[in-house]
Amino acid sequence: MSLLKLPKYVQLPGGISPVTGCKAGDIAPLVVLTNHHSHVRRAEVVLDEVAFRNHDGGWEVSTITGTWHGERVTVCCAGVGAGQTVNVMEELINLGGKVFIQIGATGAIQERIAMGDTVIPTAAVRDEGTTRYYAPKKYPAVSDYRVVAALAKAARAAGNTVHTGIIRTTDGFYASQRIDKYVERYHALGVLSVEHEVAAILTLASTRGCYAGASLIVIGNLVTGAHSFNGDSVELVENEYFDQIRFVLAALVELKAELL
Repeated sequence: MSLLKLPKYVQLPGGISPVTGCKAGDIAPLVVLTNHHSHVRRAEVVLDEVAFRNHDGGWEVSTITGTWHGERVTVCCAGVGAGQTVNVMEELINLGGKVFIQIGATGAIQERIAMGDTVIPTAAVRDEGTTRYYAPKKYPAVSDYRVVAALAKAARAAGNTVHTGIIRTTDGFYASQRIDKYVERYHALGVLSVEHEVAAILTLASTRGCYAGASLIVIGNLVTGAHSFNGDSVELVENEYFDQIRFVLAALVELKAELL
């Protein structure tokens, strides 16, 4: 007999999900995930209209749902890191989310990838601690090929330089990303870049019958030394993040007809 008595998903009074602060009807099937509250707020001016706002969700989650070109879309700040992101994503799936695209930043580990370029992962190395609870080590974290194709098409149409390929997801910003032997190993394997959430997003989507991908703006390069957070280039980060919203929304709307 199982000792576990709690249901998979718990709720606060009124049917509120505790991590996101959302309930049934709040979440659209098409979902953009991000790391920063400011990007959710700035997305409000891109959407045609916003019908639902929750900027005070549990665990500092921020969520809006509105329409873009007639389609319902949710934009959610899920926080930083694989563990927090899947907590949010679990609730969004439970509330109706089906197609997920992460917009974020990434550090390149190939010399040819420049600041401001767009990396669209075909897959991610599962070098974080969360996905072991969802699937065995040999289970791959793979982007849906239709999501990759739609994102690459939309990003190029928006004038972006696009790189598609394998990335690495890790838990540590300083330690695991900046140890020479790891950078050298994945550089030699042709891995494009490193970040914190994508492997978990792809794994959870696959195991829950959903679709996922990511669009990542390069804000640094670990092998050339270029980086936005050296005190003089933060504007690049803000502008590129904001620009992503538009072509990612275009890709999502295109994907709806094919995936839903």
